[in-house]
Amino acid sequence: MTSRKYELLSDDETAQILGIAKSRLYNVCAFFDQRDDDQWDLSEGEHFEWLSKNIGTRRFYEEGAMAIAKYLEETDTSGFLASFIDSVIERFTQRRKRTRQMLVRRRVIQEFQDLSGVIVKGDLVFIDRPRVIRILDTNGKGLNAAAKREQNSPSLKGREQMELGVHFDKVEGVEYWSQRGLARIAHNMSEKLAQKSRRAWTEAVNEIIEDAIEQQKKYLDSSAARVRRAMDQAKASANHRCQVTLVKRTPAAPFDLHVHHLFDRATRPDLAAFHDNLLVMHEDLHRNFHNWHGSHSCEPKHFIEYLTTVESWRFEKKKSSENMHQLINRLEQLQRDFENRHRLTQD
Repeated sequence: MTSRKYELLSDDETAQILGIAKSRLYNVCAFFDQRDDDQWDLSEGEHFEWLSKNIGTRRFYEEGAMAIAKYLEETDTSGFLASFIDSVIERFTQRRKRTRQMLVRRRVIQEFQDLSGVIVKGDLVFIDRPRVIRILDTNGKGLNAAAKREQNSPSLKGREQMELGVHFDKVEGVEYWSQRGLARIAHNMSEKLAQKSRRAWTEAVNEIIEDAIEQQKKYLDSSAARVRRAMDQAKASANHRCQVTLVKRTPAAPFDLHVHHLFDRATRPDLAAFHDNLLVMHEDLHRNFHNWHGSHSCEPKHFIEYLTTVESWRFEKKKSSENMHQLINRLEQLQRDFENRHRLTQD
């Protein structure tokens, strides 16, 4: 599941795992570097990678840390380091477990960036089948087989029977699984998978998925308050004026000011409280745009298209035309920035 880069340990973490000072760690490295002709050797790419070759700092693979651990144990004359290797292996085991759990948490956060396939029912958060497959790092057949085993097994070892609306659900023909159901599926897969790396991943999902999803739910719940504050701040900075038409709300000409999310909240919740993604406008303009665009996800380019076609009549005067020009520049920049950022994360 994890690539080699995740196995690298910092010099601080390596020293901590070995229970030695970082200065002693580098003294051992210097000893190894000077003795290429014997059994004590550290090879770049196998035991360590240079962090800075000029300074001499390194990051270590487990193999490198184990080589140092063996050296420390074998050169110990007091007998204090008896069973030292076993304790180091146990620390590595716990580290791998923590790393996998953090990677599962990250995967959950990534899958919650788009909320279109997420349904909250009380304390349960149901996510659609494609996300479940990605979180489990499996395929449709693997998910189906685990679900069938879990539902039909005569012996659940004390586990409750899976229930519709609790562990899984179907909404408009789409299969959803809650955090409780996902944990059960991961547990079942862990019992059956033969490949160690796959089993280790599903074990991590089983151990952490309920807490990870519940923490993400808390984050999303709290984000609603952040978004509301950001929208209120956007209105205040607009000084009661539509940022598109420049029309100002007055007692003689009252209207509601709406805050439009240029990248919509459902598709890009990460931008929901981002000030540059908020545009304050006349309620009619906001309503008319969404009637024109429909219920699809929207981006700045869609609002630009709407303004330059449907609403172009509003910008005939010099001042409004100049404002329109600046606004389109702003929206084009926002579109380009986040398209580029998305491409970078995909590469």
